[in-house]
Amino acid sequence: MSIDRYIDLLKDSRISRKGFLVSALGAVGAAAGLGGSARLAADTDEEDPYATFTIPSPIKTVIFLNMNGGMSHVDTLDPKTGQTPFNIVNSSIPGVKIGEPFQKTAKELHRIALLRTTWSEDGDHGFAQYLLNTGYRMPEGGGFPDIPNFGSVLAYAKKKDETSASYFPAQITLGDRFGLVGRPGFLGVKYGGFHIGNLDRPVNHLQPAWGRYSPERLARREQFLDIVNEGFKGRASGPQVAEWQRMFEAALDFMNSERLAVFDIEKERANVRAKFGASWAGRALLMAKRLAEAEMPFVQVTIGGWDTHDNNKGRITEKTKDLDGAIAALLQELDASGLLKQTLFVLSSEFGRTPSVGQRDGRDHFPSVWTTLIGGGDIPRGAVIGATNDKGEREAAGHERRHWRDVMATIYRAAGVDHEGHLTNSMGRPFPFTPRTAKPIAELLPSDNARRFQNLRLG
Repeated sequence: MSIDRYIDLLKDSRISRKGFLVSALGAVGAAAGLGGSARLAADTDEEDPYATFTIPSPIKTVIFLNMNGGMSHVDTLDPKTGQTPFNIVNSSIPGVKIGEPFQKTAKELHRIALLRTTWSEDGDHGFAQYLLNTGYRMPEGGGFPDIPNFGSVLAYAKKKDETSASYFPAQITLGDRFGLVGRPGFLGVKYGGFHIGNLDRPVNHLQPAWGRYSPERLARREQFLDIVNEGFKGRASGPQVAEWQRMFEAALDFMNSERLAVFDIEKERANVRAKFGASWAGRALLMAKRLAEAEMPFVQVTIGGWDTHDNNKGRITEKTKDLDGAIAALLQELDASGLLKQTLFVLSSEFGRTPSVGQRDGRDHFPSVWTTLIGGGDIPRGAVIGATNDKGEREAAGHERRHWRDVMATIYRAAGVDHEGHLTNSMGRPFPFTPRTAKPIAELLPSDNARRFQNLRLG
């Protein structure tokens, strides 16, 4: 490139900062051979996909608390006399009792609903977490390698809203990050999870440690970057270039967003911070509350440590010491502020624990039954769906178990996504949001919707 052309580009006021960064992204991505297949069949403009799978819903945010490891139901949300070493306390729902480790949460249960007969076939952590995050069992969803987690599906479904008008993240993850947590699959990086690893500094590297670059220096860098990329873009093109352009656009948009203050929990009122507490769990759930205020489509907080094969009582006591008060504070704040009307709150583990305690004060994996909490929006408050027998080992007589795929269908429906809808995956095949056998739990949804679901099934 001639020096005259270089000078002409420097003088061209039409060159934008975003344009330069996008060009740099394309050059770097293609040169490195990164990105793999960038076909995003779900993100094409050939037709309006919302007409096929979105339905009216007051829900703008889903908060999902993933109790990773298999939380013992008989010690926490479905305690059984003679089966648990903990005391059993009354909850704010008449006649409903909760294990002492969640005694503060027990006082807030009237705000949400309990599903006490969740179940699945998967007693392996990896398989069960796969199901928990997708609604599919591993063999069912293993037909293609890039299945998205349900947070990415919800983030994509909400992209027509204000949040999706920019590249500001639509899915936030906190805590343990493994398996499919935050993974967007064929939906692409735009709908992947933005992970917060450090609650003290949730957003890093937006400026050098010594301060911001001057606007003039940034402009010179951008202009030089455009010069470098101009020739490259004329010689090379491909899906990787376009994908990395989108990533650079996302980074630039995020860096300049006026909404970054949502990540600074120190800006929260002092009395509210005190209510949640200074522990990691308290700060994480306070962050979830702030993200709900910002109408973030999906927030997942994964809290591990529930794999209590030994020292069951001691580990549960330690895990719930701070978590119990934080969950209670979150439910209180969501409801008092009116946010619970537009926020779907879900708490579940991938399975329960054996009702019998082993010689080492431990409980093993037990997918036959466990308890899920769900509330917000149109979910009936204080509802208790299902019951287990005296030992907590199976559903009680007259009650039925509800598979996790049915819970997933319910979450989708409550959040404004038709669970029977589908997108096209990277292999050109339809991806139904839930397996065909999934059935929303009518008791957790408005009666008019329940009739609609039944008609859909009969039709």
